[in-house]
Amino acid sequence: MGSISAKSLAQALGCRRVRSSYEAKRRDIIINWGNSRLSESMPYVETDLNKHSAIAIACNKLKTFDLLYENEYPYLPNYCTSRYEASNMLYIATEGGERLGKESIYCRTSLTSHSGGGIVIAKNTLDFVEAPLYTLGTKHKYEYRVHVFRESVIDVQQKKRRLNWSGGDTGIRNHSNGYIYARADIDYPVEIEQAAIQAVKLLGLDFGAVDIGYRERDNKVFLFEVNTAPGLVGTTLEKYTQTFKEYANA
Repeated sequence: MGSISAKSLAQALGCRRVRSSYEAKRRDIIINWGNSRLSESMPYVETDLNKHSAIAIACNKLKTFDLLYENEYPYLPNYCTSRYEASNMLYIATEGGERLGKESIYCRTSLTSHSGGGIVIAKNTLDFVEAPLYTLGTKHKYEYRVHVFRESVIDVQQKKRRLNWSGGDTGIRNHSNGYIYARADIDYPVEIEQAAIQAVKLLGLDFGAVDIGYRERDNKVFLFEVNTAPGLVGTTLEKYTQTFKEYANA
């Protein structure tokens, strides 16, 4: 109920936002906006969009990576779950220490955070902190958010640094570090659409906003996370509204 985007979407659709005490009817279409907890007072509705169980996996980065890895999803960054494994991963990436400082390990101290929260970037083992997930830096130049609904891409945005940004660069592309989602004058490889659609499908979701990096020099795509309650403003809000209306009227 506290989601600004959920409120904006409900207003645009002309529909209600409901609490867990709502008694769902079979004719209802329930859009689950990021809620991973199944309520006993809200029974399963066949036309739900995004099941609680699928969101519970998608909102946890390690569960997401593990499920995708088990299904041979080819767009994951190298990852592990222990400092020892992370140390070995960094050692191999730096060619036995010859290129130490040129590679990084992202220590993800929170599995459910967003916008780069809980990330500690380590250039050597002395910088490591205890974390449930470690990922090897992908050195990607481009980063996108691909919005998917039912095996179709409905919108693509690119993370770009704001003009005249005077702050530093922490290695984390979020709003606090001067990054915004842009749509105008962007170009992207078709592979990111394929990667996003496949991830949403494997996670059992009906819709999701997939954060993806693209490394141009070797045409590599990397999935970072799948958002089930993305921020909606402007054109993105319009596209979600149109998509849900078409679904309801089909």
